[in-house]
Amino acid sequence: MLQRKGIGMATFLLNMVSVPTELRCLGLSFYHGATGIGSFFSSFLASAIDKATSQNGRESWFSDNLNRAHLDYFYSLLAGLGVVGLISFFHLAKSYTYSQQNGMEKGSEV
Repeated sequence: MLQRKGIGMATFLLNMVSVPTELRCLGLSFYHGATGIGSFFSSFLASAIDKATSQNGRESWFSDNLNRAHLDYFYSLLAGLGVVGLISFFHLAKSYTYSQQNGMEKGSEV
């Protein structure tokens, strides 16, 4: 997931060339904000899973004993979340409509 975010952020920062100079400083702020939110979300997800799976005297998915831990369930959950993210990306990409900028018509070259 970090690779996808890194590529997306690099593309975003490269596209900042067409942004007014007053707004260019926001690119790095958005990057660090997304990284911070991702870190908080991953910590919350790990602690919520640990708490939910260790109830009623059961062994947690993150047990100290790897023979009784269920890291396969955790990575399956992460894969499922990745699929949900991919499906939502395709849905949003399909519903996005491009807008014309600066009065240029489609197909015209600079």
